[in-house]
Amino acid sequence: MNELSSLQAMALSPYDDSLPAKLLQEAFDFRVQEANLMTERIYRDVVKKSGSGITIPKEGEEKLRLTVDTSEEMLQDYKDGAIKLAQEKGHMVAQLKENGKYGSKLPIKEETYMDGPDSLEVQNALQLQAVQEALETISEQIQAIDENVKEVLTGQQNDRLGRYYSGVALFIEANNVTDEAFRKQLMAQSVKALSDSVFQLTLTLQTDILYLARKEYDRNKKTKFNLINEKIDSINRAFMAIHQATIMKSAIYCLQGEIKAMVSVLQEYERFIMGTIVGNAEMLSLCDADEKRKLDGTWKKRAALQLEVSSVVAQLQSPDSVIYIQDKGEEINESF
Repeated sequence: MNELSSLQAMALSPYDDSLPAKLLQEAFDFRVQEANLMTERIYRDVVKKSGSGITIPKEGEEKLRLTVDTSEEMLQDYKDGAIKLAQEKGHMVAQLKENGKYGSKLPIKEETYMDGPDSLEVQNALQLQAVQEALETISEQIQAIDENVKEVLTGQQNDRLGRYYSGVALFIEANNVTDEAFRKQLMAQSVKALSDSVFQLTLTLQTDILYLARKEYDRNKKTKFNLINEKIDSINRAFMAIHQATIMKSAIYCLQGEIKAMVSVLQEYERFIMGTIVGNAEMLSLCDADEKRKLDGTWKKRAALQLEVSSVVAQLQSPDSVIYIQDKGEEINESF
C-alpha cells in the first residue's frame, strides 16, 4: 500500500523542480499526524483504562487463530448452524451441511497474530512526535537552501540532473504499482539511483572546488577567466542536483516511515553543506564574476546556510525518550 494516498492525486513529474521539497514537507506532515493519532490511541485504549497506574502498553503476545476462506452466503450458513467444525487427520476442517447431511469439507488455516500494539510502531510514532519541533525547523532551513540552490540556475537546463530524474521517475512508477513486492523493488531502485547521483556529483563538485582552491587555472593565462567561470557554473549545477537528489531520497524514507534513515541522509547533507559549500564560500565568492555585481551575492548567502540535524539525531539515538500524552487538559509524563 502507498504511504500517502494523496500522492496519486498529485500531478507528479520528475521535471518539477519543486517536487522534492514539497514531498518532504508533505511526508513530515503525514508522519507527524500519524504519530499524533498513535499517541491519542494509546491514551484512549491504555492510559484511560489503567486509572492511576499509568503504563505504556507492553508488546503484544503472539497468539494463534483458525481461519477459513468463505463467502458471505457460507458465513450465514455457519450462523444458521449449516456448517460445523470437525477434525480430520489431526487438522481442523469446516463441513457444510447439504441435504441434511454434512458433506463438503473446507480446509482451515492456522494464523498467528499479535494481540497488542506493535512496540516498534509505537516507538517510531512517539520518537517522531518528540522531534516534531526540530523537524519543522529543518524543513524551514531546507526551504531556504532550496531557494538559494535554484536562484542561479532559474530557467536554465541542468545537465547534471539525469540520474536524479531517473530516481524520481522510478518513485512515481512505484506509487502507481499495486503489487506490494514490485512496488518495494521499484522504490529500492529509486533510492539507489538517487544515491548514485549524489555520490557521483559530490566527487565532481569536490574536484571542481579543489581545482579553484589550487588555482590550477593559472596554468593557462589566456583562458583563465573562462576556466574559472566554467568551474563555478559546474559547481552550481552539481550543487542543485545533489540538493534535489538528497531531499527526494529523504522524502522517500520519510514516506516509508524510516525516520532514522531519513535523518541519516539529512545529517550527511548537513556535513556536505558545511564542509564543501559553506566552508569554501569565501574562496568561491572571489572566483565568481557574478558575485561582484551583487550587493548580497549567492556565495555570501551560502556562507550563512545551515541545516541543524544534530539535535534530531541525538533525540532519536537517546535510550530514554520522554513523551507527554495529553487529553482534555490532562497531561501525563511517561518514560519508556
